[in-house]
Amino acid sequence: MNDSALTILHTNDLHGHIEPWTGWGELDGKRIGGLDRIATAVADVRREVGAEKVLLLDGGDTIGDTMIAVETEGRAVVEAMNAIGYDAMVIGNHEPDFGPEALARRIGEARFPVLAANLYRKGGGHFATPYVLRTINGVRIGVIGLAYPNTALTTASKNVAGLEFRDAIDTARELVPQLRREGAQLVVVLSHFGLSAEQHLAREVPGIDVIVGGHSHNRMVEAERVGETLIVQAGAHGSDLGRLDLTIENGRVTGHRRHLILIDNDLLQPDPRVADVVHAALAPHRERLDETVGAAGGTVARAQTLAGQEPGPRDEPSPADMLFADIVRRETGVDAALLPGVGYGVAIPPGSIAAAGLRNLIPHDSKVVTMTLTGAQVREILEQSLENTYTKDPRVKVGGLVQVSGLTFAYRRDAKRGERLREVRIGDEPLDPGRRYRVATNTLLAQGGHRYRTFTEGQDRRELGSQYELVKSAIGRAGTLVAPAEPRVRRTSSAAR
Repeated sequence: MNDSALTILHTNDLHGHIEPWTGWGELDGKRIGGLDRIATAVADVRREVGAEKVLLLDGGDTIGDTMIAVETEGRAVVEAMNAIGYDAMVIGNHEPDFGPEALARRIGEARFPVLAANLYRKGGGHFATPYVLRTINGVRIGVIGLAYPNTALTTASKNVAGLEFRDAIDTARELVPQLRREGAQLVVVLSHFGLSAEQHLAREVPGIDVIVGGHSHNRMVEAERVGETLIVQAGAHGSDLGRLDLTIENGRVTGHRRHLILIDNDLLQPDPRVADVVHAALAPHRERLDETVGAAGGTVARAQTLAGQEPGPRDEPSPADMLFADIVRRETGVDAALLPGVGYGVAIPPGSIAAAGLRNLIPHDSKVVTMTLTGAQVREILEQSLENTYTKDPRVKVGGLVQVSGLTFAYRRDAKRGERLREVRIGDEPLDPGRRYRVATNTLLAQGGHRYRTFTEGQDRRELGSQYELVKSAIGRAGTLVAPAEPRVRRTSSAAR
């Protein structure tokens, strides 16, 4: 009998967070994350089991979204990952946020393969490496990268110009048996789908041993088994390092142990070499990152940034996004503001607000757009938001519940599309389907992102510039900032009318 051991270490959804951050919710009172601390946790495991038995992977949404990521177009993150010694990562839906050519440069700088088997150049071949084969501790392992198929709906159109994201399940059905024919004893899919879609992938495609996932930010204490497939994720923003220890007999997984390593800065010292890399990346930008833009009277958090063991809809009210929507509505003088339900970005703690902390919560390419919509169009947008959030079809699901200001609504989540909304009010009055309203949103939704095609029908459109700069300026004038807490969206029971 040929017995082997393999330890898979993994991160996902770093979203450019190379530095530690202040926890909230279940992590309240802790300093969390930082790539120099992740490096220490990785080194500890490599020493424990033997570096030759470890495979270090990343599940995408890695190089963008923070202020330092924007300033370096992701290079700061790649340099730190090189220093840690990653073995592979998959392209997430935020990897193209600086455009295809910038992403190609980051891929060229990475000292590890960046994978995406279902991502093509239009009219050409693969944009990135589809898969790799590695032998670790005597086991031949195939690692397939599968990018988020709906990426084009989650970023500005210019960022994915010339790119084609193909169906991930069809791609996996083709490649899993191909890797077996090429000698893979173990097949690992490095996926950026979200947990519910990864469960669907495991059911639809036989022969996958492990799915190392991302996108939905699940802090999975246990590995989930779907058929013969194990599925894992490791939170977001560097909150955790996932560890999956596999026992392999005659090329088959016969046992596993799962451990989620919290990157608690009180328990993990920084790795000096990686700390130097991070410091060097930050130093030229430090003054701009640390600029004080205002003060927070309490924690300003985005809802559901970190999820739990099980998949779930992103449908909670988000204090940060309601605050930003309030500011956008007041500054533009519109009737209502609607912003996308997104899930990345760590909370702003009470006290002084640094520019980097604010910027990390606002999409980097986002501008404010105002337009005129009829009440019927506003209603259709809200119905689309509910469909995005509650559909069971992973090909349709994208984003989360829209965040609003100047508008309230109630809905039934268990009704079918077009029948979920129960009540909508703008200001103090019921929504009038025939009335024309001035509405503000951001460029992603204005161009039809997250399947909000109705926004593209808006009349009298005006683009007003950077959402970040608008919010920053308003916060600077406001004194101490407090996120709103009043309910704006209400779920009703199936019996409610």
